[in-house]
Amino acid sequence: MRTSSLSLSAIPPSPTSTDYSTSLANLAAQILYRSPLPSSQSDLPVFVLNAAAFPDAKETDYDALLPYVLARLPDEDELITGQGYEIVFFAGAKGNAATASKKGRPGWGWFLQAYHLLTRLTRKRLQKLYIVHEKNWIRLLVGMFSTVVSPKFNKKVVHVSTLSSLALMTPIEDLLIPPSAYLTDRRLSSDIYAPYMSGKRAFAVGQALPISSTGDVRLPRVLRETTSFLVTDPLIKTQGLFRINARAVEVEILKEAYDRAQKFIVWRDGDTYQASPHSKLGSGLAWVDELENTEGFGVHTAAGLIKQWYKDLRNPIFPPESYAALEKFYGDSDKPFEVSQMLEMLSQEAAWSVLSTTSRQVLTLHLLPMLSRIAEYQDWNQMTAYNLALCFAPTMICGPDQIQDYKISGIVRRLLEAMISHWKDDLAPAFDIDNRKFEDSLRLPESAEDREDPLEESHRAQSSSDAQSSGILLLDNDDDSGEEIEPRPPLPPRPRQLSNSLEDSITARRKPAPPLQTPPHYSTLAGSSGSMSADQYLNNVPLEEDLEDDNDMEELPDLPAYHMASTQQTMSPPPTSPPPLIPRKPLPKSDTFA
Repeated sequence: MRTSSLSLSAIPPSPTSTDYSTSLANLAAQILYRSPLPSSQSDLPVFVLNAAAFPDAKETDYDALLPYVLARLPDEDELITGQGYEIVFFAGAKGNAATASKKGRPGWGWFLQAYHLLTRLTRKRLQKLYIVHEKNWIRLLVGMFSTVVSPKFNKKVVHVSTLSSLALMTPIEDLLIPPSAYLTDRRLSSDIYAPYMSGKRAFAVGQALPISSTGDVRLPRVLRETTSFLVTDPLIKTQGLFRINARAVEVEILKEAYDRAQKFIVWRDGDTYQASPHSKLGSGLAWVDELENTEGFGVHTAAGLIKQWYKDLRNPIFPPESYAALEKFYGDSDKPFEVSQMLEMLSQEAAWSVLSTTSRQVLTLHLLPMLSRIAEYQDWNQMTAYNLALCFAPTMICGPDQIQDYKISGIVRRLLEAMISHWKDDLAPAFDIDNRKFEDSLRLPESAEDREDPLEESHRAQSSSDAQSSGILLLDNDDDSGEEIEPRPPLPPRPRQLSNSLEDSITARRKPAPPLQTPPHYSTLAGSSGSMSADQYLNNVPLEEDLEDDNDMEELPDLPAYHMASTQQTMSPPPTSPPPLIPRKPLPKSDTFA
């Protein structure tokens, strides 16, 4: 609803005033907020305007909300000393447009009032306005501002269709992008590409555990942030952890974000929220302000992303080469696993193990401590060691034969269940790993270079390079290697279709025939006396098929009158007497037309 007051103010009430509204201030913080980092190209502060955070106009007084929104823009003192600011406007709807309820938005007059309430310096210092996921009403509103309010306003507006297009103009990895903008972009584009940033850092990399600055292995950023958020109280008591599936589209979005080194990813579930800071050279750590009012991803999305990381391992925890040993030594379901067997399998000093060195490090540094910690709260989350092993066993095997994977998954499930049950009392002391060391591995690293994972060569570029090398081989004309290149065999001659009849050969060399004339009736060819039949006549007159060339037609002066007339394309009356017999010309030999 809207009030009928015509006097609006750009300054909200003081926080100590009784007129100050905390709910409107929180709404304004969700609608317009400042990105933690300035633009790396222009070094200007960037503000994010999120249209998905606009409340329903039928339930909110937009005239009362307007001062709280305008107060979040840079003040006069900052604008006088600075060069300006930029705004990134995400105009898409909230969540899934097919299921989201349609909300009443403020009228055009509200936007006009908001523009007029801005000071002249605030309007002048605006350098760029990026409009992403533009709607029709936004396009009409911008056109009205350009023609009615200020013609110079249109020069500052940049229309962008997707986040990939925005990445070509400004580095999106520095922005604090709300989840609603990611979901809107996913309906328009299948992925997000950022130049010089998109690649592989966290998922399906060759080295699962990166090397820290001290030379030891460490957890990747995606496992560090998701696990620290998941084991936080009270989120660790959430029922169905790892059993309730996360939204697949959110998991894919976050996979791209971590592989793109998105600096700010907010995790929020209820009143629990978390976001890692980013260290900028010369300015210390950049934190996300007002996390309590920022959109974020939930706890089930974090659990689904952890499972996806294990599923996408280039070398699975239990490779296909270990299947035979697993069936031989651990295939008996009636025989329980001994602690010595599990220690030998997980120990780095063991002479032989069915697991690789990386698999043993991943299990002892992350998976087993995390699952054992969650199993301690099974009275709340209902996730026992059996349930956790049942959720993670399929993610730890990936062989070429699905039937064989299914058979081995039972052994892996029993083995993982035994490791989770014996981890805290029997296995963890042997590896000198307790809850305190596990929590230390989840904290933000002290070294700035350890806070982000290194970029691996793009898998797509590597695949295209392999395809090119295995396809056409291009040789350099100026090759001075001295190696003699083996000549390729010549191509076979193209098959030539030869005519099997003399008629086909003659027809191929003939000129177009003249228009067909109506021949005389055969009944007129015979006279009353000395007549001959039509068969006798046809046997003595040469046919066109018997002539080798058109010139042979001119060498026949004694043709009957009606035949000469047909050659000259004129009709003559039928002959009154039978024509003289003309001996038939013999057929030419076949080798002449070969």
